[in-house]
Amino acid sequence: MAREQTMKDPKEIIGGKPSRMPTGIPGFDSMVQGGLERGSINVLAGEAGTGKSIMSLQFLYNGVTKCNDTSLYITFEEKKKPVIEHMKQFGMNIDELEHKKRFFVFEYSPQEVEKFMKEGGMIEKVIRDNSIDRLVFDSITSFAVLYETEQKRREAIVRLIETLRKWGCTALLPSEATTTSDLGEVRARFGIEYLADSLFAIYSVRKGDIREMALEVIKMRGTAHSKKLAPLKITNEGVLLYPDQPFFSR
Repeated sequence: MAREQTMKDPKEIIGGKPSRMPTGIPGFDSMVQGGLERGSINVLAGEAGTGKSIMSLQFLYNGVTKCNDTSLYITFEEKKKPVIEHMKQFGMNIDELEHKKRFFVFEYSPQEVEKFMKEGGMIEKVIRDNSIDRLVFDSITSFAVLYETEQKRREAIVRLIETLRKWGCTALLPSEATTTSDLGEVRARFGIEYLADSLFAIYSVRKGDIREMALEVIKMRGTAHSKKLAPLKITNEGVLLYPDQPFFSR
């Protein structure tokens, strides 16, 4: 039996489900016409410590607790137990959700990249058997750097994106970024943004003795998205965005 949708979305209904998938991240959905496109692949790029993993976990957790979705987190950076404890620091307790098979966490060490590729069929079975709606692959950078050459990395990323599209989940891919200007202009590494449906960039700008952060929607196919930088803060409730407030680099 299909799960009842509990978070209402006014967008078009496709296949019995809203075409937009709300993230539930405060301030974000209003920037992208109500949420991510269902079935899309989305890259979240930023430097270390800018809240990429927190935002990604919020996306998954809110999907289960607010939208009655089922979520899968695949990590190449941390062990499962620290991930779960990290989530609890921001009010996200998934112990019961795991028991009910609503939230899944798979861990792979960076050295197990080939194992992950070979187990794609097993992961796909989990996705099919449990009707996984939301998926986070954390991080695409840790996955790619295990390949020796730029060509092999590119080929591996293309294969990964093809696999994710076949799985059909709405995917969010955190990525380490390169900074290209004094403002902190952000681009994902390895050119993955050209293969994805959207790119969200987190800027980190030093002002005196502190750093302030903001999020920008660089691109999002089929969406009249916000063109402004939204101030971003990391709190004990997770990441909060303030799209109606100005962000100045001076």
